[in-house]
Amino acid sequence: MAGTPSASRAGWYDRTQQDVYILLESPANTNRLRKAIIYFIAALILLNVVMVILETVNSLYLQYTAFFHLFDLFTVIVFSTEYALRIWCCVKNPLYSSPVRGRLRYMVSPYMLVDLVALTPFFLPLIVPIEFRLLRLLRLLRLFRVLRLGRYSNAFSTFVEVLKSKKEELVITVVMATIILILASSTLYTVEREAQPDSFGSIPDAMWWAVVTLATVGYGDVYPITPLGKFFAGLVAISAIGLFALPAGILASGFAESVTCKRESEADKTITCPRCGAEIDLQTGREREGPVKGDGEERSDEVTGLLEELIR
Repeated sequence: MAGTPSASRAGWYDRTQQDVYILLESPANTNRLRKAIIYFIAALILLNVVMVILETVNSLYLQYTAFFHLFDLFTVIVFSTEYALRIWCCVKNPLYSSPVRGRLRYMVSPYMLVDLVALTPFFLPLIVPIEFRLLRLLRLLRLFRVLRLGRYSNAFSTFVEVLKSKKEELVITVVMATIILILASSTLYTVEREAQPDSFGSIPDAMWWAVVTLATVGYGDVYPITPLGKFFAGLVAISAIGLFALPAGILASGFAESVTCKRESEADKTITCPRCGAEIDLQTGREREGPVKGDGEERSDEVTGLLEELIR
């Protein structure tokens, strides 16, 4: 009986850690409290970005300095608490189950590094004396807090997955763009250097024109004036259209594949009743909205019978 209190405390500690892990790391549809936490943190991140932008307006900053500082203090307390709780409960994830090494590996994960950079502008001046100008520049790092939205956004996660799956194709397009940039700037340097030594006096100078042309911006500050230069410039401008269409098509196909995979994954989590055609979620055991055959009461009885057979 002597070991009962300590065992009880250990059990309470483990349950609390598990509950915190679920609240901070589980999907948004886990429970209402988890969804409320996600909305609160996301709203706080967006408000932080708005505040950082408004602080650059000197008249507003001087008039509401106390409010800006209090809001920053409040958000730092919230984000620091969240940061500490994530490190504390991350051991519930099998990837970071080790109390020391697991937490260290978790702290250097991409999202945690973003969180750390976002908190740095507040804590660093308390540790190291910093010049005022550098301090103002450091405070702009708070804009990194907007990257924390990726943790709570399925769309952002999908975008990252698409980039990873299509990285080879995207790298090829970057290499092609670099080759075209070098060829275009070299050609215009050769053709235009005698007519415009100030604008095309070297290949690096010509690269500015090539970048602006390939990006289809066309500032008009530098442009070829010789007939041969205009001819090559037209070819470069036309090639830029196809050059920028390539990555757009690659990303579009990647998003289409990702959506298709998610739909197939959702379909794998359901079974269809052979009698009534109702779709049943294997995780929750509940009926999903789907095709209906027959009356509602009869369909409900058939679904209940099917679930009983599965349980047996």
